[in-house]
Amino acid sequence: MNCICTERQQNQGVQKIVHEKIVHIEHELVDGAKRLLKTASDPFSAVMHFLHERPEGASMSGYVINKVLIEAFEHSDKIPGLIKVLSGHVAEVIRHSNIIHIVNEHPIDEKWNKWVIRKKDRVKFEIAREKGKLVIKNIVGLHAIENGMEAQLEKVVVNPPKLEVHLRFGIFNPQRVVDII
Repeated sequence: MNCICTERQQNQGVQKIVHEKIVHIEHELVDGAKRLLKTASDPFSAVMHFLHERPEGASMSGYVINKVLIEAFEHSDKIPGLIKVLSGHVAEVIRHSNIIHIVNEHPIDEKWNKWVIRKKDRVKFEIAREKGKLVIKNIVGLHAIENGMEAQLEKVVVNPPKLEVHLRFGIFNPQRVVDII
């Protein structure tokens, strides 16, 4: 039997199938993020593990990242400050081995605690373990501005319930300790 469907009806059917697949993938991502939040020692580590467990070379759009974060944390106010800074104005996130590449829609300054974090249009960092602690290191594209002084973020050590933020400021490497949330 031949179907006498118009091209428009066929396109609508294909669009519906694609939409259903996208919604299913979103639900899987949200469920995975929620599971990691429940099992991780802190929310920052959970998000980093979520990014690190993504398939090699896989990319996620900024829209999906924001949706997953809001659904996983149940409200945007519950998302940890540094995660909000990293996920703001994101166009795409890509994982290559232990390196996370964040492509932003544009460079932007974001407020975090007493700092202003200057994000370039591309941010890159490595996720590692040092002395049993999760470490975000080799950070490129993030600068902290405090009291008019700008310093590059060098590494962030997760030491729940605190984050140890190491800055690179010329020959000095100051360190600040802040709450994860």
